[in-house]
Amino acid sequence: MRLKILFFIIIFSTFSIVLESQNNLLNLKDIKITLKNDACLTINQSSPNAIVATENSGIVSEGDLNRVAWKINDSTGTYTIPFWDTSRIDFSYVIKTPGSSSGTLIASTRRTNANNQPWPTVSPAVTHMNLSVSPGVDGSLYVVDRYWVIRNEGWSTKPDATLSFTYRDAEIASPNTINESNLVAQFWGPDPYSVPSDTNGWIPDAFDVFQGYSQPLGTVDAANNKVTDVVPPNAYKGGFYTWILVDKSHPLPVTLLYFNIYCEGKYVALKWETASEINCDYYLVERSTDGNYWESVAFLQGAGNSNEVSTYSWVDSYDGKGSTLYYRLTQYDYNGDYEILGVQSIVCTNLPEDSWITINTDIFNNIIINFLATQGEKYEIKLYDLHGKLIFYQTGTTNNTYEHLVISTYGIPSSIYLVDVHTTIHNKTQKVYLKELDF
Repeated sequence: MRLKILFFIIIFSTFSIVLESQNNLLNLKDIKITLKNDACLTINQSSPNAIVATENSGIVSEGDLNRVAWKINDSTGTYTIPFWDTSRIDFSYVIKTPGSSSGTLIASTRRTNANNQPWPTVSPAVTHMNLSVSPGVDGSLYVVDRYWVIRNEGWSTKPDATLSFTYRDAEIASPNTINESNLVAQFWGPDPYSVPSDTNGWIPDAFDVFQGYSQPLGTVDAANNKVTDVVPPNAYKGGFYTWILVDKSHPLPVTLLYFNIYCEGKYVALKWETASEINCDYYLVERSTDGNYWESVAFLQGAGNSNEVSTYSWVDSYDGKGSTLYYRLTQYDYNGDYEILGVQSIVCTNLPEDSWITINTDIFNNIIINFLATQGEKYEIKLYDLHGKLIFYQTGTTNNTYEHLVISTYGIPSSIYLVDVHTTIHNKTQKVYLKELDF
C-alpha cells in the first residue's frame, strides 16, 4: 500500500503509534488517524478490503476538506471508510455497476452544533437549512448534527452505488426534535423542480416525494445508528454531493415564494405565494402591536395538495394609528403540524391616495415619478399618446421604500401624454404636457 499524505496527519493510538501495513492493506489496530489542516489520506488500492480497522480504530476527519481519497477505479464491492468521532461512524459506498477505468471516491464528515452550523462551503456550497425557501424557516432541529461531503475525481462515467451513513446518539439528542425512526437521507444539489429551475436545494424535498419524482432515500437502522440502502436518483448517479440525515416528517424545504405586507391607506394588506403545497389545511394570520403578544385575525383555506403557484391576499381593517404593527403567518397541515412562515412589521399612516404616487415634469421635460412602496414591490410605468399608442414601458422591483424615477423623453414630439403608474397596491394615471426641446 502507498500512503500519500498531503499537508500532515497526526496519529493517535491507544497502544501503538505505528501504522501496520501488511498484504498491501491499511491495517488499523487500536489506532486513530487524525486529519487536520485540509489533509488528504489517499488509499492507492482499489480492493474493498484495502482498509482493515478494529472496533476501537478509525480515521478522524471532522472537517469538510480533511478527506479520504480512495482510488477505486473500475472495481466493485463494499468500500467502508471507518470514520471516528468518540466512536466508529462508518461510511459505506457499495458499488454495483463500476464507473470508468480511472476514478477516486473522496469523502469527509464532521459533526455540527444543533443549528447545523457552519454550513459546508465545498461547491456547491450549502446556503440554508430551511423548511421554507423564503423568508426562511430554520429546520435544523430536524436534522442530525453531522454532514457528509462526498465527491469524486476522474470518473467520466460514474458508478451505480448505494450509500450508508452512521451517526451518534449525541447528534440526534435535544435540543433536536428528531423521531429517529423517521430518519432518511437528503443531499444538496441542483433541483430541476425548484423555482427557478435548477436552484440548489435539499433533494428530495417533500414536493418531489409527493409528486412521485423521488422516494425517500434510505432505510433507518436505529439499533445500529445507521441509515442504509441510500440510492441516489438517476439524475444524481454516484451520489457525489453533500449529505444530511433528516426526520422525513419535516423534509427540507417546502416552497413558499414570498410573504409581503403593504400599506393600503391606513390599513395593512398581506400577500404571499407558494410554489407547491402538501397536505396544507389552512393559513393563520396573527397581529401584534409589540411583537410578543399575538392575536389571531384571519384564517385562509390552503390549497391542500398542489404543484402550481397559489396566491393569497388579505387586508386588515385595523387602524394602527401610525404605530408599528407586526404580522405572523403560520401554515397548518391536516394532521395539526404547523410551520411559522415569517414575521413582518410595518407602519401605516392615513395618507390620501394621491400621496402614494406623484407624477411631475422637470425643466428638461423629463417625467419625474416618486412613490412609496414596500422594498421588493413590483411596479410598471406606461406612457401613451392621445391615440392610445404605447410609446414607453418600464417595469422593475423597488429597492427602497421611497422610489425616485426619472424618465427621459428625449426625441418625443410635443404633445399631451398619459402616464400610467402601477405598484402592487396603488396606481395612478395622469396627463402631462411634454414640449420637444430644441437643444
